[in-house]
Amino acid sequence: MKRIIRLFLFVLFPVLLSAQDLSLDLLRLKEEIATRGKQMDYVYGLADDIGHRLTGNPGGEKAEKEVADWLRAIGLENVRLEPFRMESRWTRGTASAQLVSPVSRSLTVASYTWTPSTPGNGIQGHLVDGGTGKPEEIAAVKSKMRGAVVLVAPAGVTLDEVIGNFYRTPLFVEECAKAGALAVLIASDKDRTLLYTAPVSFNAEVSSVATLSIAREDVDLLRRLLGKSNVPNAAKDVRIRVAVKNTTGSAFLANNVVGEIRGSEKPEEVILLGAHLDSNDLGPGALDNAAGCAALLETARAIKNLGLQPKRTIRFVFFMGEEEGMIGSTEYVKRHYADMDNIVANLNMDIGAGKPLGWFSMGRTDLDPEIRALMQPLGYHPDSVMIVNAAFAATDNAAFMAAGVPNLVMLQDDASYFPVHHTAADTPDKIVREDFAECVTTLAMTAYLMASQDQRFGRRLTETEIEEMIRTSNIEYQWRAANIWPLQ
Repeated sequence: MKRIIRLFLFVLFPVLLSAQDLSLDLLRLKEEIATRGKQMDYVYGLADDIGHRLTGNPGGEKAEKEVADWLRAIGLENVRLEPFRMESRWTRGTASAQLVSPVSRSLTVASYTWTPSTPGNGIQGHLVDGGTGKPEEIAAVKSKMRGAVVLVAPAGVTLDEVIGNFYRTPLFVEECAKAGALAVLIASDKDRTLLYTAPVSFNAEVSSVATLSIAREDVDLLRRLLGKSNVPNAAKDVRIRVAVKNTTGSAFLANNVVGEIRGSEKPEEVILLGAHLDSNDLGPGALDNAAGCAALLETARAIKNLGLQPKRTIRFVFFMGEEEGMIGSTEYVKRHYADMDNIVANLNMDIGAGKPLGWFSMGRTDLDPEIRALMQPLGYHPDSVMIVNAAFAATDNAAFMAAGVPNLVMLQDDASYFPVHHTAADTPDKIVREDFAECVTTLAMTAYLMASQDQRFGRRLTETEIEEMIRTSNIEYQWRAANIWPLQ
């Protein structure tokens, strides 16, 4: 019996010791980020020192080189730039809109990205209200659009509605252009005259008609003048002058930035942390997505500074071209498709710096028990971890989802994020340091635990299972619209 007990202890003791060591590593990682974390320094470096990082613009190109230098300074291995093709280059110029009749007034506008200039010194046309941009609303006024400026105010606050608007916008703009519209004005979804910007089309394709964001307050004015409400003397003939001067260029190469902490026992198995490095160009993109990039950088710094050695490789990828339709991440997955079996999981961060609440599992209900188990050593009670199973393509996890790789997007308190999303007000002062530090800690500890635990997290879906996901959701339409699907 004693011999059996000794044998049992001989086998069990290393296991217990390994679990104890891992718990200690996680505590050290948490302490390192809490006391010496440099995540805000990285945010300032991206948002303040570089500014906006629109793909193909000087800020975007500088960010690619700067992040590669930071990764080398941290001590990561295999630091490299991986180029991919963008269809066209775009640079913002000037945009203005003037209410010509029945009264004269300047309107608050800004060009969407990858939208063309207006001809000559601008265009003038009658105003047509396209409602919220739904197909039936556009069809109802299509006959009035030749020579017109079309006003559209997308509506919706739920996740499905917001994603739906994201994919509907290029379609209604194209429908307006084909009907002869001279320009399209899209209502900003922000308050206090803040303007929103984004590409109109996917894949860095220049849209077919000048498209501008217009302050919601001006939308209300224009609709009153059109007689949409019981305003005395409401006019039916509202005319708008629009002038846009942007610069477009030919195809070019942008770069994803990659670096690694090599695994000690299973280096071929990879935990891939992703965040998009690019931004839109009205503001410096502090929340979207300097915060996500800073979280990756601080995760790498903290692990290396402590001398921790995960069993699996942790790969850090900073994607460009996300704002133009997740181009960099899609090209990454396509280029490395043969290696997707070795990607254990993709963890992505792209909802600002708000307090972490859990994870989007992107249709993977099978991962729920493992996610809850994974969060327990981090101090989360299993019942307190929010898991949202909805599958959608709106950030750089999308191509990994299409490849069947387990892909988690951090679910965060977005109260500070969406009010300034894609606006000039997306600045570092919106970050609550304590909440952001908690985000970074959660990302770092989750990645390190995934990379160091004995059991591999999750599994890759089979082709049949991916087809079932397509059949039971709207994801194929989104993948195809963004040029993600088919991957091969």
